[in-house]
Amino acid sequence: MSAVHVHLRSLLLVVAGSVIIFIANYFFFVRTTLGQELDDAALVGGEQRPQGVVSEAWELLDVISVASLAAACATIGLVSLLRRRFALAIAILTAIGVANVLTQLLKRVMLERPDLTGTGDLNSLPSGHATVAATVAVGVVAVSAPRWRSMVALVAWLFPVAVGVAVVIAGWHRPSDSIAAFCVVLGVTAAALACVVAVFGFDHGERPSAWFRRSVLTLVGIVIAVLVALSLAGLWLVRDQLRDGDLSARWDSVAFASAAAAIFAGAGLMLLLLVASVRGMAIGHGGWHRDAIAEAEAPATVDSP
Repeated sequence: MSAVHVHLRSLLLVVAGSVIIFIANYFFFVRTTLGQELDDAALVGGEQRPQGVVSEAWELLDVISVASLAAACATIGLVSLLRRRFALAIAILTAIGVANVLTQLLKRVMLERPDLTGTGDLNSLPSGHATVAATVAVGVVAVSAPRWRSMVALVAWLFPVAVGVAVVIAGWHRPSDSIAAFCVVLGVTAAALACVVAVFGFDHGERPSAWFRRSVLTLVGIVIAVLVALSLAGLWLVRDQLRDGDLSARWDSVAFASAAAAIFAGAGLMLLLLVASVRGMAIGHGGWHRDAIAEAEAPATVDSP
């Protein structure tokens, strides 16, 4: 099996995994009573944060706008063009647009929310703000050179986490809405990258040392595993309290902390899977002008007499 086929398979597996997690997240947290109760408890716990934290959340969310997304797209496109990755630029910018449009279609048209807990039937999944933040983070990572991709991903991790938690604190979205947004972004981006790899192939870009790669992968994997374990443990305890009756403010806070850990882990897993699926790849071979560039850079040959 060729290297192209190996990476194509990895990207398509990421797409499939994103769809599966999205469906599981939707059916549990939207279509079951327990899921809605846990989600609503986390939402209430988020709204109980100190006023200063709530104000900071609103200020962060004010940054998310059409203008800021356009600026981010321009930066991502410019980085791709400077690296002569023209096909990659088009693919990533298309993925950003498709992911945000798909999020709105899913939320407003395609998905329904039954009223199982008396909190209304207005669907809010996936989160539009979390989608914007995730597309920016994923876009920056995707267009980065292989040598710096891991470091860029570590820094970019913070943005979707902050926005995903902020929409809960502001009372705009339930935690599952942000997880769904991460699934949409990862699936669409992986599909777009698979198209580029299939058509244009890739170069083997310069990578960090093997020691560095293993260290980062191990550290990030441990952090994500711990966050998932804490989230599941917290939600399990909240579930037990729900069986005994209404939750106190303390248990609403536990639900919020568990949900925040899940959002942190979800954003990290999104970027980890992206980096792993394109490991060592300078995607796109420099775009449509690869042949012209290669011809210009090739050493001149002199015919022998």
